[in-house]
Amino acid sequence: MDNLLISSVYFKKFKELSEYSDRTIKSYKSPLKELGVFIKDYGYNSETLDFDKFYYCEDDGEYEPIDLEFVDAYVEYLKETKQTKTTIGNHFSAVKSFFQFIEDIDLICENPFARYPTSFHYRALKNRALSREESDRLLKAAALLDPFLLQYFVLILLQFTCGLRSKELCSLKLSQINFDLNIIVIDNGQKTYASSVRMTPALKKYLQVYVNHPYFLDWLGGTMNKELFFSKKKPLTNTKLNKIISEIASKADINRKVTSHDLRATMAYLMDQNGFSIPAIQRQMRHKKSSTTLIYLPMKNRLYT
Repeated sequence: MDNLLISSVYFKKFKELSEYSDRTIKSYKSPLKELGVFIKDYGYNSETLDFDKFYYCEDDGEYEPIDLEFVDAYVEYLKETKQTKTTIGNHFSAVKSFFQFIEDIDLICENPFARYPTSFHYRALKNRALSREESDRLLKAAALLDPFLLQYFVLILLQFTCGLRSKELCSLKLSQINFDLNIIVIDNGQKTYASSVRMTPALKKYLQVYVNHPYFLDWLGGTMNKELFFSKKKPLTNTKLNKIISEIASKADINRKVTSHDLRATMAYLMDQNGFSIPAIQRQMRHKKSSTTLIYLPMKNRLYT
């Protein structure tokens, strides 16, 4: 089967218009091919790759371009799968250079890779976590915006305590929640292995109220195999999820863009502030390596690296 990125117009124009030698083009092919596989695993469904219409929201029929959240997930993937800093650097440099080229020839409108320093793997990235005070305001705003069902409140609380990746959150089903063991099983995320996260007592309490609400039971329709979060009788998409988070952040007077991945970073920060160890945070974030967890803890990163 053709690789999504290698068979795209982006790579064809890269080969055709760049001044690189055939040998250099060949060296780009391996990391770009791997990126194409990652894009599919990330949840991109179209047969034709379009970075300016990377996310699609069925609710309003709108498209959004590839964004910083995707790059964050890709950085995490490199940290998890590559053995050395050199390999990580080579892969990321090739991808960043490729995106710079396709932006230069106007094939894409936005280039989120441009915001990352090529040497990101040698030092901590900018802290994207919300402060404790901002986190409290976000939870309060979520409750105010959705006081009847409290879906927004549960969604934000879940992210602050479990830190799911956006794809995992959108596809999360009631059948994955085990109230007896206080865990949520993650078996259909962007990773290929099953794992679990622990629920706090507060999350368990509000989740039980939420899943027994008449409106949620009506959405469920007698089956456990439906998504936990929904909008207008449809499961959340990545675009809709981030629009909801943006709306809540605006209500909370947080004057910066807030994404689902920022809430994942906030979970790591809050756990660290509450005295949890790096291995404990690593387990909740489901990272294979502690070095990946340290990406989310800039101050700790400086101490450990």
